[in-house]
Amino acid sequence: MRAVFLLLLLANLALFAWQQGWLGPATGSGREPERVARQIAADRIRLLTPAPAPALAPGGAVREAGQGGTAGLSCLELGDFDEASLTRVQSRLAALSLGDRLRARTVAAPGWFVVYLPPLPTRADAERVAQELRGRGIRDLTVMGQNSAMPNAILLGSFRDAELAQRHQAELSRRGVGPLQTTQRPGNGEATRFEIRDVDGVLAQQLAEVQKEFPQSQLGACAN
Repeated sequence: MRAVFLLLLLANLALFAWQQGWLGPATGSGREPERVARQIAADRIRLLTPAPAPALAPGGAVREAGQGGTAGLSCLELGDFDEASLTRVQSRLAALSLGDRLRARTVAAPGWFVVYLPPLPTRADAERVAQELRGRGIRDLTVMGQNSAMPNAILLGSFRDAELAQRHQAELSRRGVGPLQTTQRPGNGEATRFEIRDVDGVLAQQLAEVQKEFPQSQLGACAN
């Protein structure tokens, strides 16, 4: 009987020592402090609150800053385009698959500053020079018709801002195009302006690239 009592006492002491960790860590222990201690880099683990969580979702960064002051805007306007440039810009915008986010409206044509090569003797001369310029990568140009104010002149850009016109003229001169002239012309008739809704950062950059192809145009926030 005494031997049985001693065995039970020793067993209880061994169990107590094991639970206190005196005999080494208990494998598979479910105690919370010990489980946290076994985590890898536990100090770097953090809970996500509802605020930062969307940043990890696909497309979470689509509203990052665009260029040209278009960061964070949901609506942009691109314009204004006359008949000479309308077809080409429509083609560029169609390639962006904007669907019902794109709306065109007619506005009064503003006055503008034009950069041009003075009229050449004949239409054939003007077309020949225009083709040479296209071969040099200058594609935003128009040969003025016989019924225009400057028959056989080559229009190389029109701008609402005089400084932009001067900068464009200087850039073309640097590329060896000339002799160039800049003059101011009053607004006449109507033009087309495009409104693009639901613009994210990626689309804002794409629209900025389109605008660069049409130096006479401007890209900015919608009026309303």
